[in-house]
Amino acid sequence: MESTADYVATTLRVGSIVLVVLSAIVVVVPLFLLIRIAVNRRYLRTRSTVWLEIVPPASVFRTPEATEQLFSVVHGTKSTRSLKDRWLDRKPVMSFEITSTRHGGIRYFIQAEQKHIDMLQKSIVAYLPDVKVRQVKRTISEPDLVLEYKQTSHYVLPLTLMSKPERYDPLSYVTSAMSSLQNNEEVTLQLVAIPVHLREAEILSHKILGNENILQQVNNKNSSIAGKVAQVIGRVSSEVTGTASEVYAGITTNHRAAYNMQRQNYYQIPQKIIREDRPTRVLSAFELELMETMHQKVTKPLFQVSLRILIKSPQAKHYARAIKSAIAGYSVPPYQALKPKLPLPILSTVRCHAAIARLPSLFRKSSIILASTELASLYHFPLSYANKTDNLVTSLSRTLPAPISLKNNQDFSVIIGVNYHHGITTSIGLTSAERERHQYIVGGTGSGKTTMLQYQIVHDMKNGRGLAVIDPHGDMAETILRHVPRERIKDVIYFNPDDLEYPIGLNLLELSPGLTGTELMREKDLITESVVSVFRKIFSDEDSGGHRIEYILRNAIQTALTQDNATLFTVFDLLNDPKYRRRVIKTIEDSNLLNFWKNEFGKAGDMQKVKMAAGITAKIGRFLFSASARQVLEQPKSTINFDEIINSEKILICNVSKGLLGEDTSELFGITILAKLQLASLRRARLRQSERRAFYIYVDEFQNFATTSFVQMLSESRKYKVFMIMAEQSTSQQSDQQTVNIILANVGTIVCFRTGNPQDEQRLLSMFSPYIEPGEIGNLPAYNYYARLAAVHAQEPLSGQTLLLENEDDESVRDEIVKHSRKEFARKREEISGRKSSSGDVPRKGTKTNKQAKKKSQVMTEPMIDEM
Repeated sequence: MESTADYVATTLRVGSIVLVVLSAIVVVVPLFLLIRIAVNRRYLRTRSTVWLEIVPPASVFRTPEATEQLFSVVHGTKSTRSLKDRWLDRKPVMSFEITSTRHGGIRYFIQAEQKHIDMLQKSIVAYLPDVKVRQVKRTISEPDLVLEYKQTSHYVLPLTLMSKPERYDPLSYVTSAMSSLQNNEEVTLQLVAIPVHLREAEILSHKILGNENILQQVNNKNSSIAGKVAQVIGRVSSEVTGTASEVYAGITTNHRAAYNMQRQNYYQIPQKIIREDRPTRVLSAFELELMETMHQKVTKPLFQVSLRILIKSPQAKHYARAIKSAIAGYSVPPYQALKPKLPLPILSTVRCHAAIARLPSLFRKSSIILASTELASLYHFPLSYANKTDNLVTSLSRTLPAPISLKNNQDFSVIIGVNYHHGITTSIGLTSAERERHQYIVGGTGSGKTTMLQYQIVHDMKNGRGLAVIDPHGDMAETILRHVPRERIKDVIYFNPDDLEYPIGLNLLELSPGLTGTELMREKDLITESVVSVFRKIFSDEDSGGHRIEYILRNAIQTALTQDNATLFTVFDLLNDPKYRRRVIKTIEDSNLLNFWKNEFGKAGDMQKVKMAAGITAKIGRFLFSASARQVLEQPKSTINFDEIINSEKILICNVSKGLLGEDTSELFGITILAKLQLASLRRARLRQSERRAFYIYVDEFQNFATTSFVQMLSESRKYKVFMIMAEQSTSQQSDQQTVNIILANVGTIVCFRTGNPQDEQRLLSMFSPYIEPGEIGNLPAYNYYARLAAVHAQEPLSGQTLLLENEDDESVRDEIVKHSRKEFARKREEISGRKSSSGDVPRKGTKTNKQAKKKSQVMTEPMIDEM
């Protein structure tokens, strides 16, 4: 009896203590939860976030199911939280958005904290390697209408199954409803997602496997509040009684055993009877599929999602109706659907603030619970072969990573650009050894070729290297002049044939002084070959008897080289002035030349002579009427020493602008400069290998100046340490396609900008395969390129972007260079006498005799023109 009284007293004491503790818990726990919610809410409003824009490739073949893996990785960030975040129940919050504007198109964005950005970028590119991910800044404007969605049933019931997305993709209807906007209108699909782990989902999974009637249970989930309170009170009373029993120290062993047996009978025996006596349910095919999808959902990574539509438009309600209809495609009647919450005026402001700040709903019960598969069905890239989404911003050309060798080696001789690939930036450069195999750059107008050339040229000038630049447009030459380092002003020779007051002398037929014997013969042969190469380039394709013309030209050049101060116009006089020709023939000692002039050319009739020489005299004669060509080419002594330019690391900048000189004259000067540089490089054979310094020749629009002999020299110039950087608009612009083949066979670095010529892609694509596909070269953005670099070991091609010149240009430097070049390398126009006939006749202008001679010459020239 006493034992029973003590038991009751102890029970009352323990019960009072438990009630006090429970009362404290009822007060403290809600207070703690409220404080934690407030702290987390404040953290979400003030956190530092980053926006990522995801630009998918034009061809997407990854289904939404593949996107599920992306969200599975995102869900994994929950397990990497710090101890502080776990204690505060602070989970990663990310906003996945699809935004549509009239001018910006439909674009994909992700907002996340900085600590998650690297993981997101790696996960995205693993899911879709050809995607472009970049950090951007977004201006968030206040929407006119915010729709926030809810699930109509328990979250265990899935949304549309997405069994055949290649035939039916509900997201395509949503993006279609977001298109066709007017100016200053914007529509955004916002998914603010939090990875969660729900104990209820595990219980539901076990019940589904136990073949319990889940549909009936989830339909009865909204039981009365009084019933839930009664259940809680019952559980608490039972636990209090059990606790009192355990605390009471005087309980006998028999009493404890009896109590435990009674407790076991209460909790275990009925459950066993229920499982044994319950009949097996028979499910229809649809129910079986639904149960399977429910089980798949609750076993997938789950997210607490706030699904919102943000509309900024005077016609907000119109767009809202269209989007509501599109989102209805995710419904599974009559079980699950997504419907907008009631637009209560009191809550509209709160929802708008949460949408702008990218905040989740305050309570889980007001959010949507989605599996990773469902979230992927709401946020993925449209399948390109299944539907065509209008105004979707896509990438028509992929980026390629920089090879490992490029990342590990930063000892570059020159920088040609930068590689941006999946958030990693790598400088693209060439070593001195790699530059020895030349560069070949192809790209249409405005693609970025000139920008790349300018950056390399300025880089070389700053590093004290010797170089030559041939620019057929003039703008690049002027830009380079303004970026020459001041300490190198005196190293620069500026060749501008349009500077008629101060013309620089350039004589193609000039022999090096002091040569005798075999050296003189070798020099004459080199000059002859270079001049023939020049005129072979400017000969028209319609010229008949090209080989015959070349034969006559060779004899005329060799004959002119026997005369003192011979120029290009000496060849013209030999073929056009009989008096001068007879006088020169008397001085010729070479039997082959004598035989040509006396037996072949001399025995021909007058008309035959005209036909034989017409192709040459017509080409040379037209430059007599070009003021710039005449003043530069008629000077018997070149005022530029090309040997010194190459061997002393000087800078030669040639402005041969077509707009100022004319196309033919520009072409003549460019080819002449290249011929002179070629001769100077070949004369380096007289120097020891150690004395040959690297010299770089930059040629823009190389197709205008490429001669067969010079292109063939690409294979030999390496030992002379003269290296080419050639740029042209298209490989098909070369009149001789064999020239392109020689270039591609001898260059080590090939850079390809955007080109619209299908022949270019056909010719160059094999050099970048299988890393890029047909159509990508033609769709490269401006200033972007693909490159295959010269390397000792084979390596993958890469993509790159050009770099802009860093320092500002200096106009005063340009003026000083022009002044210095005029003083050191040019002659005043007054110092150059007007050209006379080589026969010594009166000048061809200013006298009556000259006019008569000119008239006679015109009569004789007419058959020559007809011959062309």
